[in-house]
Amino acid sequence: MQKILTIGGSDPFAGGGIQSDLKTFENHHIFGMSALTCIGMLDSDGAFILETIPAEWLAKQLDSIKQMTDLDGIKIGLLHSIEAIDIVRDFLTHFEDLPIVIDPVFAFKETNDTLNQAYMQKMIQELFPLADVLTPNLKEAALLYSQPVNTFVQMVDCAKYLHSLGAKNVVIKGGTGIIGDEALDVLFNGKESITFRREKLEQQTVNGAGCTFASAITANLVLGYPLTEAVARSKAFVYDCILNGVMMKDQTGSVWSQGKGVE
Repeated sequence: MQKILTIGGSDPFAGGGIQSDLKTFENHHIFGMSALTCIGMLDSDGAFILETIPAEWLAKQLDSIKQMTDLDGIKIGLLHSIEAIDIVRDFLTHFEDLPIVIDPVFAFKETNDTLNQAYMQKMIQELFPLADVLTPNLKEAALLYSQPVNTFVQMVDCAKYLHSLGAKNVVIKGGTGIIGDEALDVLFNGKESITFRREKLEQQTVNGAGCTFASAITANLVLGYPLTEAVARSKAFVYDCILNGVMMKDQTGSVWSQGKGVE
């Protein structure tokens, strides 16, 4: 049985975070495991907040996994602390010849620029060189690029820039953020840019689409698909998950595959 570890935050609404990852692995007939970095919840005012797991708890989770099993792939999402980056870096050095997909989620408040910058620079220096695939969305890409990423040309330029920072391959998740009738994603593999297109959907059930896309790419790589095909299959999977998503009371919604496995 193939096994993938996801390292990231817990989303109680199960659209994104490790819940989305684990469901995606299961849909691809792969056994999923997890190590938590933070826990999401609503505060007394109904605002979504994140509480960080103590760094030593994260280290113990990863040590436990390392002692108990081998892995076939690793997906990294929201780490949420600078200390977690060092812990994950040290953990990754114990694994070779397996796909490592990093979804560089940034969840700090926009007003906390100092922490944002320190966190991003730490990720770039310590983790990007270990990434087989880096999967930022447009907002994350713009933060990393220090420039707007609002057009297809900017997506391609940004992907090339992020590749120069050490990631072996970069997938910019454009989604519906680029003007036009198509949801665009761009892969840069160091030699060429490859574009993935799908008609845009009107459904609001998009929470977790980015997490699901990244975890599906991880799963498809573990299953042995070449990267370009892995991205294409993952985009189709996310499309179906948006179509079949689940609405919440605030008229937002989460992606869902209807529990169907992928053949």
